[in-house]
Amino acid sequence: MHPGSWFTVRGMDGLRISELAARGGVATSTVRYYERVGLMPGPERTATGYRSYGRDAETRLLFITRAKRLGLSLEEIGELATIWDGANCGATQERMVTLLNAKRAEIADRIRDLETFADQLTNAQAHLIASLAEEECAPDLNCCAPDLASTTAMLGIRGSANANATPVVACALSPDDRPTSEH
Repeated sequence: MHPGSWFTVRGMDGLRISELAARGGVATSTVRYYERVGLMPGPERTATGYRSYGRDAETRLLFITRAKRLGLSLEEIGELATIWDGANCGATQERMVTLLNAKRAEIADRIRDLETFADQLTNAQAHLIASLAEEECAPDLNCCAPDLASTTAMLGIRGSANANATPVVACALSPDDRPTSEH
């Protein structure tokens, strides 16, 4: 805490919204949003109408921003903040561990999906490289914009609809050495 930035107005110690936001590393609009959605309690007001935040607001904002950096949703943070309420560390820690386990499982699923997608893109690229370039696009556009479903089935990638299909082997011939099709 930086005691020098606390101000006193008619016996009320507090931070202005800009100071609170700066300490929390967020924009003032974020603090206002957290108030609107119920993550932060509404502040007291000075006689001139300024928001005045106490040390508890600073602590709560720190809790919210750290939970946000851990990838938790605002709904999850709201649930945690209700458990925590500034003092209930043990129950909050227990629930946080559960939420982080779920988040890690979600990330592992996303990584698997992205790896599958990367494999599909590699195979679509191989299909394009191996295909003969035509003067005009084929009606199915697989000549220049292949459908991932059809290229993965043709190339026999794991998890494709036709996993038993014979994989296509990319041709190493230059375009001038490739035989021409006679359709």
